[in-house]
Amino acid sequence: MPRDLVGRLMAGLPSGSHLCVSDGSRGTDPAYEAARDGYNETGAVPCFPRPVEQIEAYFDGLEPVEPGVASVPLRRTDGEGAPEPIGRHGGPARKP
Repeated sequence: MPRDLVGRLMAGLPSGSHLCVSDGSRGTDPAYEAARDGYNETGAVPCFPRPVEQIEAYFDGLEPVEPGVASVPLRRTDGEGAPEPIGRHGGPARKP
């Protein structure tokens, strides 16, 4: 499971290390889900998006960097334009 892999990775890193995750999210963007379904029908390696709560669980025991797990374009900090949310969530967190 991805969460187990994250736990093993972070266990070997010193305090102050950061983890950054970006993963496809389920139930947040109908256009993304339609595109993903079309992709999965091609016979390529399938894409399995996760509920946002499961993506948030990757960061258990870590200190999220504000604003925490969010739709990836909403994490922009350059102030350019008004980004629209998409079906991809993530963010960075710090190991205490």
